Amino acid sequence: MSRLEVAKVDRFGPAISLKSVINVVADELNSEGGTYLSRGVKNMSSDMQHATKTLTDAERMLDTAIEKYNAKAVTMSTTAKKCSGDVRKAADDLASGLAKVEKAANFNNLERYVNLLERAAIAMQTLAELEKAGKLEKIAGALK
Repeated sequence: MSRLEVAKVDRFGPAISLKSVINVVADELNSEGGTYLSRGVKNMSSDMQHATKTLTDAERMLDTAIEKYNAKAVTMSTTAKKCSGDVRKAADDLASGLAKVEKAANFNNLERYVNLLERAAIAMQTLAELEKAGKLEKIAGALK
């Protein structure tokens, strides 16, 4: 196996020759049980396994959350449809009820009936006052 050879030493430190670097890298790549590259690959392999596990866990959590939100959306949609139907039914019931009241009340005659009832109430009140004063019997006797 080759070793790195120092070509020269200057103020920045030792300078390694390009040829020795190429030879060391070629030997490392060609060797069965290389030292640096095999250790690096082992480290990268475990890092990749850890990253894969982390991504798988995140994917599983995302799938769970999506399923939960989809179930909530279906529930909310069903509830909204039911509420909409209930409101529509209540509006129809109210309209038919008002139509029945209008038909039964006959609003054309209702005003006349209210006026008659008001006049009757005033008359009853006047009769009650006359009875309190003791004049109602005298008036009734005079009418006979």
